[in-house]
Amino acid sequence: MYKVFRNVKAITPFREIEDAVLVVQGDQIAELGHIADIEISDKADVYDLDGHIITPSFIDLHVHGAVGVDYTEADEDQIKEISEFLLSRGVTGVLATLYPKPKDALIQDVRRLAEYIRSNPRHNIIRGIHLEGPYLNPKMHGAINEDYIWEPDKKDWSDLRDAGRGTVRLMTIAPEVEGTTEIIRNAAREGIVPSIGHSIAEYDDISVAIDNGAAQVTHIFNAMAPFHHRKPGVLNAAFLHGELKVQLIADGIHVHPSVIQTLHKLKGASGIILISDAMAASGYKQGSYNFGDQEVTVDESGAHLADGTIAGSVATLDIGIQVLVKQAGLPLTNAVRMASLNPSRVLGTEQYKGILAVGKDADLVVMDQNFNVKMTLLNGDIVYSNL
Repeated sequence: MYKVFRNVKAITPFREIEDAVLVVQGDQIAELGHIADIEISDKADVYDLDGHIITPSFIDLHVHGAVGVDYTEADEDQIKEISEFLLSRGVTGVLATLYPKPKDALIQDVRRLAEYIRSNPRHNIIRGIHLEGPYLNPKMHGAINEDYIWEPDKKDWSDLRDAGRGTVRLMTIAPEVEGTTEIIRNAAREGIVPSIGHSIAEYDDISVAIDNGAAQVTHIFNAMAPFHHRKPGVLNAAFLHGELKVQLIADGIHVHPSVIQTLHKLKGASGIILISDAMAASGYKQGSYNFGDQEVTVDESGAHLADGTIAGSVATLDIGIQVLVKQAGLPLTNAVRMASLNPSRVLGTEQYKGILAVGKDADLVVMDQNFNVKMTLLNGDIVYSNL
């Protein structure tokens, strides 16, 4: 059976196609073009989407949880609840992000998520695990519990890595901490992307990290030293080195819109990866939550520890699209690319996900003109609809 979406603006995400038709057959995009150029079968399910936008679906490489639960504590049913919520926000792929814990507890979390990923191959949106730590700089711990940061040790790292059984895809690490260079090198050899974060690394430290496989910067501007013209560090390296892609939280709280504009000028649309850094309160309600055995209070100003430190976000990537376009003034094509194709490249799936073209996976999002998600498709199946 064919699904046909017509009278829609398609974001490829390199260009806009007005009055477009997109045809889905099975789990792939079968046709894409202008409405005048595509013949629609009488047997197709046709969705007339006048005034709507269709884009590749979103991939969030940094999300801790949602709907009141965190991946560190979620059982199988709760993981599915998180997934259902994220699908309603256009997200069809995530890296479940784990923060540091004592060794046995963190290894247990990794094993549990790895087993879930391996046991649920279809319509499971978890593409792997992002370890936010445990090798971070305590001076830049941010909302991470400082007591749970590990000292680098080869045996501990191999135990943690092996617990993931190939599902650990990304690791945030502070390259200036003694002993992390060998871990960065080993992670890169194992197909795990090292990302610089929670760090006060100097410029030379970062050059060494890049040579050993570091390819990303975690939630840029946050949990790192500010820009200094005589003491260059993570920010200056991120601006100058094309090898480093940067994660950006665009929730209207973490980074000012004018700074987003500056970052966009420096890194370009292909150098920025939109993330949520969402924690358990995302999509839920205001109140108190646990984050690494610390109390987090969520109100209209966001999520904070008792000392005022920002503790992740309560946003999702559709909110990020709204902030990038409406507040920072970025082109919609660029904003969508940051949420779809760019993270897909990190996961090595850019040949079939994150772009609209014939033969690509039919992982799609339909939004209204205000960028509110109205429908989500995963593998060609409609998994959420509010049309």
